[in-house]
Amino acid sequence: MAPGPGRRRSRRPLLLAVIAVLAAGTISAGFLVVRHFHDRHTSAAAVKTSSPSAVRTSAPAVTETPSSISAQRQAAEGLAGLLAQSVKARSSIVQAVSDVEKCGPNLNQDSQTFQTAATSRQNLLTQLANLSGSSALPSNMLAALTGAWQNSVKADQDFAQWSQDEVSHGCTQNDQSDPGAQAAVEPDNQATTDKQNFVSMWNPIAAKYGLPAYQWNQL
Repeated sequence: MAPGPGRRRSRRPLLLAVIAVLAAGTISAGFLVVRHFHDRHTSAAAVKTSSPSAVRTSAPAVTETPSSISAQRQAAEGLAGLLAQSVKARSSIVQAVSDVEKCGPNLNQDSQTFQTAATSRQNLLTQLANLSGSSALPSNMLAALTGAWQNSVKADQDFAQWSQDEVSHGCTQNDQSDPGAQAAVEPDNQATTDKQNFVSMWNPIAAKYGLPAYQWNQL
């Protein structure tokens, strides 16, 4: 039966609807709070998990210690002294080679000049082998210098024979057919290669410690 005009409608359905809406809102809010807490907890756990890994995988920077720098400086200064001696020997050899090629006025003394240079470089090899603190310098650099001086000794001895031949047989300018001159070619070329390798490694070290740098044809 339809209610009369004066009769009030029941509010129960409306209350039930309001309660349902509020309950849904409470559940949603609770879900959002729980989800927010879960997200924060998950993020924090991820940070805790990833941070030790990041620390483990990052390699420490390699730095030179004051003691290693000091040791290398001392060894480099000692080597610089040997190089200065080599420069003097090189200068006399260049002049002697030019004199023999031109059958110059010092032809009779050129052989002795080469022999003296060979002896000087042999002494340098001995000093290099006994260089204090050499382990602080690059081993391949020292090997290149050792090879350069060893081959230079051989070339100097061959040049000495060449100059003796020119004196004994009558000098011919630029006599490349002489056995001594021909024998000197290979060790002289190898010495050049070794010197080029050496200076490419030495010059950065020299710049680091304020020591003389060189071109290969000065040594």
